[in-house]
Amino acid sequence: MSSPFQTVWQKWKSLKLPWRRRWLAGADLAGNKYYYFRPHASAKPRRILQQNPLIPYSDINIPVQWHQWLRHTRPTAPTIQELQSDETRKEQLKQLAAAADRRWASKPSVLDKPRRRNQEVGVGDGEGGVGVVGRKGESTEAMDGKGDGGEGQRLDKGVKGEDVRDSWGEGQKGRGENPWVKARPRGAGEGYQPESWQPPGLER
Repeated sequence: MSSPFQTVWQKWKSLKLPWRRRWLAGADLAGNKYYYFRPHASAKPRRILQQNPLIPYSDINIPVQWHQWLRHTRPTAPTIQELQSDETRKEQLKQLAAAADRRWASKPSVLDKPRRRNQEVGVGDGEGGVGVVGRKGESTEAMDGKGDGGEGQRLDKGVKGEDVRDSWGEGQKGRGENPWVKARPRGAGEGYQPESWQPPGLER
């Protein structure tokens, strides 16, 4: 808070006297001062900035209100109370944004790995590896056909990323067509094979 002497001094510097070429318009919270300036008595007043000498030039941060005043988009100069209110508003906005981020972080996201959903239907382990295909609660022996004395092949064997539709092994050849191949959607040109190109003969 400024002292009474500083308040009187600023009022004196802000008086627009006839012999003055420069008079004070105001200051910001960082100590930068803003002046009206005219090169001669008949010239139109200009608006200039006098930076705080204690602040490096690269660290000067001009408030948006004073930016508007310097560019003549604001007719009156901002006050210290207005600048303080704006800083309070910015701090409150940061706190509200941080609280909103915490609320969003606490909610489940659709981008999370669907581990629990895969475990409910019994497909894999939700981590991208190869799992046992079937319903939850079924044993491995019942799924590979060994539990009922039949011949079959376990579908959970193989390298990571193996397609279960290619697991129709030797033990299933006598049982008919592969159901995975039959159920696979086919397009109109899926079985098309282009002919080999033959160069045309030369005309003589």
